Amino acid sequence: MLFNIESDFGDQIVGYIVPDTFTETPAVRVISEGKEVLRLTANDPRPALVDAGRHATGLCGFSIGTELIPDLALMADLELYEISTDILIYRRPQPGQTQAKVLRIETQLFPLWRLDDSFDYFFQYFNKGLERFGRETVTQLFLLNHVNSVYLAGRILYKNYAYYVDQGFEMTILFQDPFREFAERLLVLQQLDRLGTKYLGDRDGTRFEPAVRYFKGLDVSNPKLVKKALNDMPIEVAHLMADPVTRQLVTSTPDEMPTGASLAACLEILSECKVVGLREDPETYVGALGAWFGLDPMSLPSIPQFPKAEALAEIIAETRAINHLIERDLELYWQVRSAIMEHVR
Repeated sequence: MLFNIESDFGDQIVGYIVPDTFTETPAVRVISEGKEVLRLTANDPRPALVDAGRHATGLCGFSIGTELIPDLALMADLELYEISTDILIYRRPQPGQTQAKVLRIETQLFPLWRLDDSFDYFFQYFNKGLERFGRETVTQLFLLNHVNSVYLAGRILYKNYAYYVDQGFEMTILFQDPFREFAERLLVLQQLDRLGTKYLGDRDGTRFEPAVRYFKGLDVSNPKLVKKALNDMPIEVAHLMADPVTRQLVTSTPDEMPTGASLAACLEILSECKVVGLREDPETYVGALGAWFGLDPMSLPSIPQFPKAEALAEIIAETRAINHLIERDLELYWQVRSAIMEHVR
């Protein structure tokens, strides 16, 4: 999906939405003071979209004026959402918003959405869980015109968006011990039937199906059963679980495996990050984000800890059954951890 706001003169807002579906006519809902004040189907034809073969009718533009909302110019907190996806299209700027373009690279399968949500209204544009969207939509989020206050977060393949990130975005990333990450992923996949695809998105929900089936019902408190399950993993499951963070940073497709030069490439990316943190030291990471955004760290939520994942991680580490699967992630993690510890001294 493509979208943008071309102008907001107070008493008139003009923009467009090009949906993923060729024949769909897009629609927006207008929110002010937490209430819906208008639903509007696209009312401004864009013939160029038809000529380009991008849309069947070209009816993708919209113009909202005082004839539709008499108090439009007075709605300082106005927001526009695309109806079928509920994606934020536009939010009017507010005094005191953080003037920065931020990308938090999510590395965990169970996302830190509570942390992301705490930054929502400190930025003019906000979106999280980018991995749930298609590549075109994510690219569009990096290309919003006339918006200098942006917060994006997601478990995206960095390589696919590096060019756009370099056009003014600053990055932050949080690492956790790869054994802990493997354990957390295993537990999330075990619960996917209950959680649904809310956290993974439909694409990843489908991709991880073999792992969901394989780990379902595993007694994670029994070291012998855990070791056997890890040793007997089918190739397709092992492939899904191998080096997830390294792959996320240096590959361009979910099934691609990193090469021998991946560590250097990852470290180069991390050198460009404004804040790099460790899950084992959440207070320092949250404090650094607060200082960056001009917020009181005490007002920000703590990063959750999962004792069950910690216990399972210890079992997994003791088995040594997956060391070869997360070899690159282990090397990257210890390089990052050593650099952070050296900086703290």
